Order: sequence, then structure tokens, then C-alpha cells
Amino acid sequence: MRYYKIIVLFGFLGISVCMFYFLMKMEESERKKKAASIPIELPYTWIGNISKTSIAEPSGVTYHPLRKTLFVVDDGGFLHEISPDGVSIKKGDLQGRDLEGITTNPKTGWLYAVVEDDEAILEINPDTLTIRREFKINRTFEGKTLLEKGGMGVEAIVFVPDSSHAEGGTFWIGNQTFNLKPSGELSIVCEVEVPLNSSDAETAEGTIIRYYKMDFIDISGLGYDTQSDSLVLISDTTNLLVELKRDGNLIHRYLLPGDDQEGVTLDGLGYMYIAQENGQIIKLADRRLR
Repeated sequence: MRYYKIIVLFGFLGISVCMFYFLMKMEESERKKKAASIPIELPYTWIGNISKTSIAEPSGVTYHPLRKTLFVVDDGGFLHEISPDGVSIKKGDLQGRDLEGITTNPKTGWLYAVVEDDEAILEINPDTLTIRREFKINRTFEGKTLLEKGGMGVEAIVFVPDSSHAEGGTFWIGNQTFNLKPSGELSIVCEVEVPLNSSDAETAEGTIIRYYKMDFIDISGLGYDTQSDSLVLISDTTNLLVELKRDGNLIHRYLLPGDDQEGVTLDGLGYMYIAQENGQIIKLADRRLR
């Protein structure tokens, strides 16, 4: 009987410890969620506007790690290559397409621009600035329409490399909306799989494989932080920079400097570049702890 009481006592103590640990973890999780929901000042050192050429209404920017240059798209359908200090290198006309974001595959060097009205991804040769292939994004996921035809449209794109993925990685896109009502257009980021390696067709389809709803409006730009393996979202209307893990967990919200922010990219060298609709390309020394 004595041994039985000792076993029961230790069992009770073990259950109590487990419950205490569980409650502590829940409290820590809630504390992190609350902290992540409160915007704080973005830690940075201001470098300033680097643009030395006229770019009308930039809508996206990406850093090309192989060429050590920046590529910028504008609302008129033009693609610009500039140096990190803003000197113009070349300019290409992409047939007047409504380009709203641009990204780079760091392994192959190909550029990918997203077209707002068509919900399409263009594969672009960085040497000639010509379109090689086009991928139409299927608007649905598990029978539900996520990207509404005639809606505000896709406004942001970034490629996340993955050597274990058959296509070399996946794209993330941001759907823009100015309304968070349940019946309104969705403010979401979607992971999209595109047959980059498995197809040579000039036109093919991209498939949404998962998505996350955001609690803020006007997703206007997307970047990828290789150091923290997280997505970097910007919102023009709310002047926010948001860090989002690829599992959907929101890590931080920062108050973003500048105005009319339409695109963001990180060069992996400690600098962040923000394309503004007023024609400026802002360069910041990134001081976030990662």
C-alpha cells in the first residue's frame, strides 16, 4: 500500500509539472502573438534615394545576386537594370504589361515578373530583357476562388529557392485588397508551384499549394530574408513591414519609413531597397536582429 501511495504521488507531481509547462508555453505563445501584433520602429540607417535615372512609378524591385545589380519594374511595362548606387545599365519594354512585382531565381539568374490583371508570371532573360515563358496562375485552391478576376489583383512576388524541390523552389505572391470584410476580396499571400524544370512549354500553369490570410490591407511588395528564412511583406497604405515565417506565423511588424512603398528586396549584404511609386529607390542599412 505504501508503494502504491508513492507511485500515485509521483504521478500527480508529474501531471502537475506537465500542466505547468503547458500553461507556461501557452502564455509565452500568446505573449509572442501580442508582441508581433504591435508595430515597432524599423531599426535601420538611412542611406537615401539612390535612383539617378527617371523611373516612372516603380512597382517592384529585386536584387540579382549573380549580376550584383537591381532590377526594377514600373507601371508602364518597362524593366530597368540599375547598379546598387542607382546608375542606369539598361532598359527593356515588356509589351506594356501591367507589371506589379519582380523577383530573381538566385540559382539560374532568370527574372520573374508578375502581371496584375492576368495573374501571370513572366520568365525574363536578364541579358536581353525579353520574355521567355509565361505561367498563368490558377485562381482557385481546393475549389475556392482566391484570386478574383477583375479584382485588385496580384501586387507582389518573390521566389524562395529550395534545392530539394523538383522545380528548384516556389513563388510567393501577395493579393492586394483595401477591404478586410468577410465578403470582400481576400488579403492573402499564396505559395505557388510553377513547372520551371518539369516543362519546356512557352505557356504553362502555376498552382496555389497553400495560402495565409493577412489582417492588414494593401500588400504591395514581397521579399525573402535568407538569414531568417522568412517572408518580408510591405503594406503601402499602412506603412508596414511585416515578417512572416513560411508556416504562417507572423513574427514582427515594423513601421516603414518613406511613402508609397511598392516593392522591397534584400541584397544579403545588409541592405534593404524599397521601390516607391514617386520614382525613388530608397536604400537602408538593415539593423533588424535576425
